[in-house]
Amino acid sequence: QRRLADDSGIAGSTTRHVYPFPLARWLAHAFARETEVDWRNVADPVALDGVIRPLLAWSEREAFDSGEIGTREFVALARPAQAVSDLQWLTAVEPGVEDAWDAAEPPIAWQLGECRGCVTNNMVSAVDVACREGMRKPAPDTKAAVAQPLAAIERLPRRRALEVVACARAALAARCREVNAMTYPNPDEVWWCDLGEGVALAVIGIARERRIPLETNTGYLVLANGVPIGYGGVTPLFRQANTGINIFDSFRGSEAAYLWTQMLRAFHTLYGSTRFVINPYQFGAGNAEAIRSGAFWFYYRLGFRPAAAATRSLAAREARRMAGDRAYRSDVRTLRALASGDLCLDLPGHDAQDDFDEALLSKAGARAARQLARVATLSRGGAQSYLASEVARELSLDDPAHWPAEERRGFESLAPIFAHLPGMTEWPRADREALAAMLRAKGLAQERTFALRAARAPRAFHALREALRADR
Repeated sequence: QRRLADDSGIAGSTTRHVYPFPLARWLAHAFARETEVDWRNVADPVALDGVIRPLLAWSEREAFDSGEIGTREFVALARPAQAVSDLQWLTAVEPGVEDAWDAAEPPIAWQLGECRGCVTNNMVSAVDVACREGMRKPAPDTKAAVAQPLAAIERLPRRRALEVVACARAALAARCREVNAMTYPNPDEVWWCDLGEGVALAVIGIARERRIPLETNTGYLVLANGVPIGYGGVTPLFRQANTGINIFDSFRGSEAAYLWTQMLRAFHTLYGSTRFVINPYQFGAGNAEAIRSGAFWFYYRLGFRPAAAATRSLAAREARRMAGDRAYRSDVRTLRALASGDLCLDLPGHDAQDDFDEALLSKAGARAARQLARVATLSRGGAQSYLASEVARELSLDDPAHWPAEERRGFESLAPIFAHLPGMTEWPRADREALAAMLRAKGLAQERTFALRAARAPRAFHALREALRADR
């Protein structure tokens, strides 16, 4: 019967999962005696050769490459005495190993016992505990509530941020879940948002080398009295943000609607987003759990509406049927039809002209590739620097070579996307300066600055959107 608790993360259970390299490496050190390669379930031990070889001395390699000694046996033979586990040794060298690890997909067994990382014990320390007798209800007007700035937001000092990141990683890893920003966190960008009565939202930025071009990719953890109760991500893009909410099973049926409203309020305050987009997976597309829970109606009751007109009509008909018959529930087929496209919540003052179709993001990458290919050099780095100097001239800026390194890095990384936009040289000075400020911000320590400056560069995004739509 004990095995029924496996993968739940609770004390005394075992979690088995294939973790990306950064999480595997973290587990091997943070929970050295509780984690190990799940050798029984390694489908192809030879796939680990690319991970093992960089760990070996030259004198060992002939024996290893001969194939006369099995992979697991060789690891047992060669593992240093100070390594607590095979996992700890295999993850000891980072450069060049990550891709080989992720390709091999070795499963890890985490014997949780009573360790601090299990769901039963995991929490952020030194949090004021709030006791209350009831659950809070969302405001009648969700849009008005979300539009109100949330004052209680602070960026955590690095030591505290690392504790929050560790709590978030353990909360997800113990339950076999992942969020990219928690796999590759930026400890210099962890925002603590006080939602009142002991509940907090921790928004975690992503490491600089893992940032994506036009969006600001972050993860979040929701905590009640320091205990994780939910997680997710929010990805601002210009004046909109892609997001969704996941409450852990043990905490469902509480005040999720109220908390979601307050979380959106925090996202609006942090990033200036005036439209929130929920992708179909969050409420049913390829997600049986979301279908079973009727997640679509959670968002609908809070004011989210389907982006597609036909789906809006279907949702309105279903809503009328439920209003007329309190026992009525949408069937699985209908819920799947409702999950055929995005849900959106537009705040007061949102301009539909600012909507940026996420389908254009891949076209932005293709535009960058074409621009780089036109530069007469085989070096991508050289081509990127050249395009940065071209964009600087088009925006009437000084030479990027004289800028601070992080601003130059950000500007150069996005230059291939924005290079030679039609009419850019004729823009008003304020619009050119807004684009320049946004590009330079991409390389800063806190990516929030980029998100805020992107929201203040409408002409740049409008022009890019039209250029991408015209691309074939």
